[in-house]
Amino acid sequence: MGLGPYLAHNGVDYECLICERAFISVESLYAHCRQTSQHLWCEKCCRVFVSNSSKLAHLRTSRRHHVYHLVDIHHVCLDCNLHHKSALELQDHDVSQHYLCVICDNYFDNENDLQMHQQRHQARTMECYGCYRSFKSFSGMLIHLEAGNCLSGVTEGKMDSIAHEFHRSWKYIVSEDGGWLYKCPSCEKEFSKLSALFQHVEDIPMCSFLSRGHGCLAELERFVARSLE
Repeated sequence: MGLGPYLAHNGVDYECLICERAFISVESLYAHCRQTSQHLWCEKCCRVFVSNSSKLAHLRTSRRHHVYHLVDIHHVCLDCNLHHKSALELQDHDVSQHYLCVICDNYFDNENDLQMHQQRHQARTMECYGCYRSFKSFSGMLIHLEAGNCLSGVTEGKMDSIAHEFHRSWKYIVSEDGGWLYKCPSCEKEFSKLSALFQHVEDIPMCSFLSRGHGCLAELERFVARSLE
């Protein structure tokens, strides 16, 4: 049973992990949390905190506390001191300005960190072109293929050959000191592996257009699929 940080249910007892005490019911556990001086309690969320600063951070960032019930427009961002007409409008503000993950209610420092985090919530919908395994992204499948872990026997060398054969390869391959590297056609950042190039365009918003529609990497992805059929 999930009770939040520092509280647990082991199948028999309800435990306060901070105080190392066990209780026979969740009601008894919550009564302890309200009364003890060993930690702090948020009644609205039924959560405990180890310090006043951690509770204040929770009150500042949690959407459950962004409500003023005594004013007509009561959905407010405390950091920006902006009132919104609805909870959805406040959520949109938190996502765009404060990088909120709406799935787990965590905030991040920037858009890239948020996007990296959101990959944890993605379903494994990308089926490997060479075997039965599924991945969260095309780059994840490429890592699997380059590592030689696929039952099809595909290797990194095979993937490099396919990438070279594609008719638009001049856009993402650069020669260097007798060798070559992959590069992002948008920002020109260089990579040693095809999977790293695709990870880059999946993670960086300004370069993501390359993997959509008729972008050269979107077309390369379709070429890879045909080549491994």
